[in-house]
Amino acid sequence: MIEFKVPCNGNYLLRLSHEKYETLYYPVKVQVRKDAQAACFDDVIKMRKRPRNHQLGEAVVTATKIKMVMKNDTLVYNADAFQLSQGSMLDALIEQLPGVQLKDNGVITVNGKMVSSLLVNGKDFFRGDPKVALENLPAYMVNKVKVYEQESDFEKFSGHKEVERPIVMDVNLKKQYSVGWIANAEAAYGTKEKYLGRLFAMRFTACSRLAMYGNINNTNDTRRAGSKGEWTPSNLPNGVQTNRTAGAEYFYENRNKTFEWTSDVTVTDLDNHTVTNTSSESFLPLDHFYTQSRSDGNHSFTSLQSNHNFKVQKKAHQNGGVSAYYYKSRYHSLSRYGGFNNDPYDYVVKGKVLDTLFMPGSNKLLQIARYRRAEQYLMKSDYWSVSAPYSLWISPFRNKGRFDTFTFDICGSYDKYNYHAYDTYDLEYFNTQAIDDYRNRYYEKPASHYNYYAKAAYRTMFGAWQPNVSYCYTQDYRSGSNDLYRLDRLEGWGKDGMNDFATLPSTSTELQEALDVQNSTHTERWKRTHDLAFGLACQFKNRSRTHLSFSVPIKIELEHLLYNRDARHYDVCRSKPMVNFNGRLQHNVFFKGGAINFKLYYDLSHQQADLLKTIEVVDNSNPLYIQQGNASLQTAVVHKLTLDALVRTGDLPLCNVKMSYLRTHNALGTERTFVPVTGGYIVRPVNVNGNWGTDGSVAITRNVGKKKLFTLSNTASYTFNHSVDMANIDGATDNALSVFKNLYLHEQLSLDYSKNGWNVGAKARASYSHLAGNRADFNTINAWDYNYGITARIPIPGGIGLSTDFTIFSRRGYDDPSLNSDDVVWNMRLERSVLNGNLTFAVDGFDILHNLSKVTRTVNAQGRIESYSNVLPSYFMAHVIYKLNIQPKKKK
Repeated sequence: MIEFKVPCNGNYLLRLSHEKYETLYYPVKVQVRKDAQAACFDDVIKMRKRPRNHQLGEAVVTATKIKMVMKNDTLVYNADAFQLSQGSMLDALIEQLPGVQLKDNGVITVNGKMVSSLLVNGKDFFRGDPKVALENLPAYMVNKVKVYEQESDFEKFSGHKEVERPIVMDVNLKKQYSVGWIANAEAAYGTKEKYLGRLFAMRFTACSRLAMYGNINNTNDTRRAGSKGEWTPSNLPNGVQTNRTAGAEYFYENRNKTFEWTSDVTVTDLDNHTVTNTSSESFLPLDHFYTQSRSDGNHSFTSLQSNHNFKVQKKAHQNGGVSAYYYKSRYHSLSRYGGFNNDPYDYVVKGKVLDTLFMPGSNKLLQIARYRRAEQYLMKSDYWSVSAPYSLWISPFRNKGRFDTFTFDICGSYDKYNYHAYDTYDLEYFNTQAIDDYRNRYYEKPASHYNYYAKAAYRTMFGAWQPNVSYCYTQDYRSGSNDLYRLDRLEGWGKDGMNDFATLPSTSTELQEALDVQNSTHTERWKRTHDLAFGLACQFKNRSRTHLSFSVPIKIELEHLLYNRDARHYDVCRSKPMVNFNGRLQHNVFFKGGAINFKLYYDLSHQQADLLKTIEVVDNSNPLYIQQGNASLQTAVVHKLTLDALVRTGDLPLCNVKMSYLRTHNALGTERTFVPVTGGYIVRPVNVNGNWGTDGSVAITRNVGKKKLFTLSNTASYTFNHSVDMANIDGATDNALSVFKNLYLHEQLSLDYSKNGWNVGAKARASYSHLAGNRADFNTINAWDYNYGITARIPIPGGIGLSTDFTIFSRRGYDDPSLNSDDVVWNMRLERSVLNGNLTFAVDGFDILHNLSKVTRTVNAQGRIESYSNVLPSYFMAHVIYKLNIQPKKKK
């Protein structure tokens, strides 16, 4: 179907042109109603392809491959311009793209903007889950990587332009890999009994795609020798992990592109061992309290997920599907905790606080200790869910030139959860009159949940104006129990009992005698929501292509809660109408040789506290963290303002500037009351005012130099938070507001040089944290994390490729002296390919100097937390990589 606007009825000559086809002039007769917005017809028009040009003779051409160009509103990266190690997957290529950052969880950002979906040849790949493609799609298959704002299916169907379009990354495969079979296999084994196995196979036809993959490894690692090093020790995966994953996807699209079907299944099994050490400081009125903890945990997790979706695009658009998910989990841990009136690092050798605290006999540390606690925990859980969405879009007056669009959406889902846990809790007090506490507990938490909604919407066009209205009804129901059993109250189940850990009494009657009635609950919750929204959008017909839109969502929430606790029954209802607002403005300013694209967003929203938090009950299941409710909680009001500007000169974006401001009125905070006798806290939700924050970033990426051999990337960002919370000491008459100002600055700079297979780069990254408080006894905190180093990927004699990176990681300003250090990390890979590049042998060396560690730091109005975890040890690994490409035979 072709649509176009004309000034009046009559005979017209339609000109059709395309770079691959000869220009065609086609006569049409237009006769529509006077109020029609456009003319449309369904004629099939055939155009003749241009003849191919043949180049005769020989020529020697020396050219430099350009890494990236800007074509209209699409940023295009040339994959062949980047030097990668043989056998690299897509993630290694994405990491090298200028202006692109790849995080461990698969999140991709381009010039500071988050990519919503990763496509392969313009189509979703495993539901747009980026990690599947990143970890399994070989980089050698890629021709171009395009980044653009994707036009939605609704825009294509309705003709109504959306102000906010999702940013997608579209991986275009080389022509020879777009039809036929491709396969890639890798096997590796290394020191410390490290291993890796990977298999990926995909079959393409003109209308379908079948992909399968399998992966098993115990490396839990995202590092690659010679990469730009976007990873840092603080964002390394936690612990030592074994992963086993497998999946398959089938995609079909008919030749008329009116029907699509996608099915996929993914199986995951993992085992993780994590040791975490944490040091924290609580900011209290006229005082400080310090805690130390160490947790050694083993986690096993198995999941199965399957999705089946269809799409029909004819006169009406339909899409729908069904999704199912299941997992089971098991976690076991041993933990030790300590609480102190003074900083324990002033009394013991660094890193030995808990070892000293739990030593038999007396020592200096016991003189400042408030408590020590040992805990063992075992949890088993399983969960399953199913959901089925369906959408229908119709435009009944399209053949009359009107773009009135009606949409209908329905969805239903159901899930069920089972949770069982055991723990022993051994608490000893020092320098206080509090009584030691031992608990042997069993938890049982079954839960079920369903949700369904139905939505109808209408959009139309009056010239440049596009009004819309929608209504949605949602019902959500949750039911669950949280039964706590104090086994230590039974004879023989106490601290000196003979019963094994994680066992239960032989009879249900005896188990019921151990029920902790005060801390056991049963809950049923209904939430019925009515959403009515009015919106208006306008595309001004000026050179700047100004686009303005706003919407006014009106939400009415009807909540009903049945809650049983401590032999008491609560029947609570709440009804709250809320009026929100969303405004969007997009404007372009053109100047000689470039343009600036401005986007200004404003959002006003309301957030209600969880209805459970409004019930005045006390949960003392943890004697060091007693929770209370607050019936007087108010609705929070959130204002958010965002400015986004993209400056473009020539063929490339010069820089991207983004700033936002967020202020919350009646923010939901936590009033913490410190109990000096026990060293614990009584917490209560409250509303506080004065919370606001702002953040911003500037991202610049340029090809520099006469021959564009250098690539410069720079990202600078800041975050400032003005945090307000309540901190009190038990027995004090006045509530104290804690006000803290936290400034975080971050700078990341890299410069890369590429020529004739050589790639050499320099990198530097620095972050600075500054925290100041309103209390006279608070000492301002200043902390630095910075790193710098070089990367290289170079060919050496014998057809061998060398990839290496050398980085120095430094930390300053941490309270734990052992964390203020300089760590030198060196990674390297040697590789050689044979059989025309189809077989590759490689050797990796990671953390060759044995200096890697994982450290994180969090600071807010309540306190400071520093933690470090075990990471993958230094190791060497040998790889064998094989790739196969089978193309269909050409028809004679």
